[in-house]
Amino acid sequence: MVSASASGKKKKKVKKSAKRKPVNLQSNFARKCISASAGMTSPSKHASISADMFPTNHNDDSGQHHHHNRNDAHDDTGDCSCGDFHLHSICSDGKLKPSEVIEKAAANGVTYMSLTDHDTMAGVAEAMETAKRLDVLVFPGVEISAEVKGGENLHILGYFYPGSNSVELEAQLEKIRTGRHKRGKGMLSKLASMGIKLEWDRVLEIAGEAAPGRPHVAQALVEGGFVPNFREAFNRYLHNNGPAYVEGEHFPPEEAIKLIASAGGVSVLAHPWCCKNPLTLVPELAKLGIQGIEVYHDISKIDTYGYLATESGLLKMGGSDFHGIDPNTECAPGGIPFPRKQVEAFLAHAKSVWERPLTERLRAMIDTAKQLMQQQINGNAQESVEELLVWREQLDMAQQTCAALGAELEVLEDESSTSQYRTLRVHVS
Repeated sequence: MVSASASGKKKKKVKKSAKRKPVNLQSNFARKCISASAGMTSPSKHASISADMFPTNHNDDSGQHHHHNRNDAHDDTGDCSCGDFHLHSICSDGKLKPSEVIEKAAANGVTYMSLTDHDTMAGVAEAMETAKRLDVLVFPGVEISAEVKGGENLHILGYFYPGSNSVELEAQLEKIRTGRHKRGKGMLSKLASMGIKLEWDRVLEIAGEAAPGRPHVAQALVEGGFVPNFREAFNRYLHNNGPAYVEGEHFPPEEAIKLIASAGGVSVLAHPWCCKNPLTLVPELAKLGIQGIEVYHDISKIDTYGYLATESGLLKMGGSDFHGIDPNTECAPGGIPFPRKQVEAFLAHAKSVWERPLTERLRAMIDTAKQLMQQQINGNAQESVEELLVWREQLDMAQQTCAALGAELEVLEDESSTSQYRTLRVHVS
């Protein structure tokens, strides 16, 4: 038997350039949620969380109140919350490093989580390394900007299996980020034509590691004394079709859903209560292939959106939408009424979804391993094959796949028998 992988240590992460410090833009868009202090695993009191990256054309439930006969909304609210699937870091519009976000969530009793930065997965590697150290499970995630016909902005969450990668997904995310830069410069150009001069570099400083957007331009307007406050910046200049508004290059939600599916992911609609007409939109997205919606965030919304998810046959997901801006006003990781029953429903569904991409990944590794074995036989220098990190419950499936393809898996000895993860190497005879 010939090992198809070098036994050396894993590659070190490339050191990132200095990070710009994000500016707190969140005090202007507040909504109710559940707050939890460090170390707590259940909600304690109502507080507010803000969302500077939330589309400003969204109204909370459109001011409507819907009453249905819903008996299943609160039947599983015990044991909250072991999961939090909506977290942000400095890689988008959050304040904390990915490692700090995961540490904070773990300290609050969260064992299943996902880092879902806006249009980037740059923080996933750091989050995964931290998760392994703390023995909690982090699924690679992303919050993708999309736009429906008529201009309404949506955010589609994507969750992927540990160790997954997708060239197509990364290319599309890069396209979105590039489009945001182009859009931001366009807004500054329109403002300049009205005699309002803003420095692009300052907008980038405000954005930190996030892709620049309207909230960052709005903050620059406030700093420059052109408007008295953040909201007035939108009311005067930046609202949809406003004098400084520039159409974004977001792509339709159905394309975001397809993109996530092509990368072997599970797609979920973020904060549906921010949509103009969620009762119409959610069933439409379900037909397009979305697999879940956020339900567990604010107790006052669980009934409506739990019922909507049930009626549409969708997963009921939960997330704090944590940004780390102000612990006194925003929801802490795990500070959401997200029942274990629904976390387990997601895990069961995700395992079935991730079987295909995991099999494809293993097949590619085996093909490479066979090529390297032949190179060694021919006296050529042997290269290394990447190691594959998998969720512990995927191990049996991975071993069966390799056996069917004429190979074996080596489970690295440095993994604890109780660890949530397994690191694998392929061997061929």
